[in-house]
Amino acid sequence: MIMNREKRISKEKLKEGITVSLKKCTKHIDGAETLINNDFLDDAIALIEFAIEDFGRAVYLRERLQTDLETIEKSLETDHWLKYNKAFSVLPLELKTIWENTISNFPKGHFPTNYFPKGHFPIMKGTISPSTRLEAIFPYYDDKTQTWRSGINADREMLKTIVEKLRENVKAFLL
Repeated sequence: MIMNREKRISKEKLKEGITVSLKKCTKHIDGAETLINNDFLDDAIALIEFAIEDFGRAVYLRERLQTDLETIEKSLETDHWLKYNKAFSVLPLELKTIWENTISNFPKGHFPTNYFPKGHFPIMKGTISPSTRLEAIFPYYDDKTQTWRSGINADREMLKTIVEKLRENVKAFLL
């Protein structure tokens, strides 16, 4: 019985959806690589996240195909976290990290006084996610620091690695 949350889809259309999703994923990867090479890291983050989501859609569709389900959840089209989580059920978790730093590498005054416990300077990691994608491309007001932010910190080499590993995972997925 199909619930209101699901749509009927044939096995052939599931297979087609996997192909379409992986092609779009590859286009996003190619675009991200071009942006990284031209030092547009914030924009590359957005495309990497789109690539991850399209890869996640392919994972989701393959799972449906493998379990003989001829339905998809309607939320597959709108739920970014569903696709993101599906992608990382296959992708190595280290591909989430887009920067890694100690607090000492940030400009003085970046964090408000007493932001961290005294003497505690953690290694901080930035991870890619549907919400990080938005922070990368849109200006926003940070309540904690009381400042406007535009873009996020990203490590060029880490982004290159993510692109390379995503490309490898897409190729492996096709086998």
